[in-house]
Amino acid sequence: MTTITETVTPQQFLELFQSFTFSDKTWLVNQLKRLIEEEPLPDNATLDEAIELYLAEQCSLGRAAELAGVTRWDIQDTLSQRGIPIEIDCSQSVEEMDALTKRLERKGLLCSS
Repeated sequence: MTTITETVTPQQFLELFQSFTFSDKTWLVNQLKRLIEEEPLPDNATLDEAIELYLAEQCSLGRAAELAGVTRWDIQDTLSQRGIPIEIDCSQSVEEMDALTKRLERKGLLCSS
């Protein structure tokens, strides 16, 4: 993630935005919408509160994990235990998909061919 620590012009911001991946652009647009239209997210949350925010599409799975002070995998495991489907979209990187595949294989939930 890129952290901007200096004042940037709108043009500089647009140039930076163009270098983002689709997933990062989607995340940024959602965050901007949230800031404009909704109450801000809390600084931290319980695991249940973070899951509620995620399911209400008020934050990403990764952000929900940050709020709860757990890993993204912990949130996914909890959703799985509760029978809540985990949506895997094409915006995940190859590395994220490979890591998820390995975790599911280790748990016996996915068989490699």
